[in-house]
Amino acid sequence: MVNHILWVLFVSTVFLTQGCAKQKVVIDRSPLPSRSGIYHIVEKHQTLYRICKTYGVDIKEVASINRIADQSRIKVGQRIFIPGVRRALKVEVYIEDVVETSIPQEKVVYKKPIFTWPVEGRLVDLFDETEGKRHMGVDISSPAGTPIKASASGKVIYSGNTIRGYGNMVILRHSEEFVTIYAHNEVNLVEEGEWVERGQIIGKVGQTGRASGPHLHFEIRKNDKAVDPLLFLK
Repeated sequence: MVNHILWVLFVSTVFLTQGCAKQKVVIDRSPLPSRSGIYHIVEKHQTLYRICKTYGVDIKEVASINRIADQSRIKVGQRIFIPGVRRALKVEVYIEDVVETSIPQEKVVYKKPIFTWPVEGRLVDLFDETEGKRHMGVDISSPAGTPIKASASGKVIYSGNTIRGYGNMVILRHSEEFVTIYAHNEVNLVEEGEWVERGQIIGKVGQTGRASGPHLHFEIRKNDKAVDPLLFLK
């Protein structure tokens, strides 16, 4: 009986020892920052460039400290250490940021976009590049609730209201060159990541953001530069 008990204890000890040996313990050996600063949590559509500009820090230094190999690629939820600052700041999102981060990493074959009018209404403001009077698109007055249609087929790369002044806005990417912008919407009817066809309803006319009345602010951007929509609309 004693021998049996000793054998059970021996086997149990070996099993527990081997079982513990199989447990994988992961130790984070990355060095902690030795200087003062804060961690910024990356939010949707934020870029490293915009984050560093907001905090007034050098982007190369921040990339080096955080071991970011590609400055153009950071992820939502990523913690980025910002040296030398005492409090977290609100990092605004700009149209340029959305457009930049939506450029395909791999070669994508797109059909050449053909742009049609996105809404029925009256032109009340035109494209103007004059310094001090810059207006990057056209404004089309139309009753609130009027359907807004995709000017060309493309992918929804933005659908929200986090860009200052534009209110509810949708941005579509049509090719590596072209995107279109639909702003001040009463409501957006598409979500980011969706593919829409030309003529598909993507929202309704409103006056959200900085708008004095119900209208659609419509832009066409080529290679991230605003161009006169009237030169492209059919």
